[in-house]
Amino acid sequence: MNAKISLAALLLFSGAFCAQAQNTVVGTGVSGTGNVNPPSTQNTVVGSLIGGAANTGGSNSFFGYQAGMSNAGGGKNTFLGALGGASNISGGENVFTGYSSGNKNSSGNYNVFTGAYTGFNSSKASNNVFTGWSAGYSNVKGEHNVFSGYRSGYFNLADGNTFYGAYSGLNNTTGTGNVFSGMNAGYSNTTGVFNTFTGSNSGYSNTASNNTFYGYESGRSNTTGDLNTFTGTNSGYSNRDGYANSYYGYDSGRLTTTGWQNSFLGYNAGYSNTTGNQNVSVGASSGYKNTIGINNVFVGFVAGFYTTASSNAFVGSGTGFWNSTGEGNAYFGSNAGFNNKTGSRNVFLGDSAGYNELGSNKLYIANNSATTLIYGDFSTGKVGIGGINTYATADTFPTTAGAVSLANYKLFVKGGILTEEVRVNLMSAWADYVFAPDYQLKPLAEVETFIKENGHLPNVPSAAKVAEEGLELGEIAKVQQEKIEELTLYLIEQNKKIEELTKQVKILSERN
Repeated sequence: MNAKISLAALLLFSGAFCAQAQNTVVGTGVSGTGNVNPPSTQNTVVGSLIGGAANTGGSNSFFGYQAGMSNAGGGKNTFLGALGGASNISGGENVFTGYSSGNKNSSGNYNVFTGAYTGFNSSKASNNVFTGWSAGYSNVKGEHNVFSGYRSGYFNLADGNTFYGAYSGLNNTTGTGNVFSGMNAGYSNTTGVFNTFTGSNSGYSNTASNNTFYGYESGRSNTTGDLNTFTGTNSGYSNRDGYANSYYGYDSGRLTTTGWQNSFLGYNAGYSNTTGNQNVSVGASSGYKNTIGINNVFVGFVAGFYTTASSNAFVGSGTGFWNSTGEGNAYFGSNAGFNNKTGSRNVFLGDSAGYNELGSNKLYIANNSATTLIYGDFSTGKVGIGGINTYATADTFPTTAGAVSLANYKLFVKGGILTEEVRVNLMSAWADYVFAPDYQLKPLAEVETFIKENGHLPNVPSAAKVAEEGLELGEIAKVQQEKIEELTLYLIEQNKKIEELTKQVKILSERN
């Protein structure tokens, strides 16, 4: 007898190898007899104490000490590794690879576990994919999960989660519909649902729901805040309870703790915000120092950099840069209101408008740093047009025009006005009082005397007064109308005298 025949005979009579009913059994021990005797078919069993003594399942492949040891009716399983699928009874079409992978699975189907202790306690769950040492270790009934990485989803009991990276989703228990990608991503999440965390330590402390964090340590401290979207390294890093925030960019909203409904876009945008609400910062370092201010809009590089107040709107690079406590300001244009620190309720429009203004309630419209086209003061209601001053000092409304005091006027236009029409609303009665029966019309002789003594008509301002105070259009128009109507009365009176003289001349002529 040659060597091949001798080996075959040895294996056959020793009980170490048996091939019957399309089963292949290699190993020793009492378990696995069900694979030797029909009705189980097409099984491959290699190792000690494996395969199930009463196995009736078919098309299984068990490799390793006690792999599939309890299998009874489960079919189409592949268990590779000592104690792999050791408790499986009726579960089918599972693939367990690694020491004790799927150890407690009894009736779960369509699972793929790769790595030592993967899905160790999964007993009745199905349709899971666990890859990495102890990934999905405690999963008992959670289904449709994908865990990849060392201890990823270790305590998971829920459905529909996807965890990639060492320790990702480690403490998740009942949270569903989560996607965690990166080492420690979603590490502390237990019950939060529908979160998406991508990046190492992203959402590390999260326990809330409906958050989306992208980037290294993005949303790391978030606990109960929900409906947040943080994108960028350290974005929303300190957020704990704040909700409905959107941060995009490295360190954007990094220090926010409880602030809500903020939108920060750009490197360091809204960096220092802690409890401020409903702010919008767009641009690198925009709103950088704002901590508790609310309802601010900062758009542009370092716009509102030092602002800690509320209700400001700064649009343009460097707008409101030094503003700290001023509120209710609206600055539009590069460097508008740059040096204003504490002023409130200002409106600056244009490049460098109000650049050196330090006060409050001011209006500036300019397109350069030299001249203000329009200046106004909301506290007095005054407006100046035409470059009334320069930025050498803080702009102020002029007090005089020539020798004329502007104390009682609301609008000053340097250089004059050209217009097609001016309509004046008189503050006193029109000159028709001249035609009233009781009007005292001065005799011409008296008017002549007044002119000789004063050098102007009665009730008409002198040249000196006009030079000093200027003209009030409405008043001077009324006075001129008064003189026209008086002149008309004089003409009527003269006409009557002329007619009377004409009659007398005619009578005298007829007599002669």
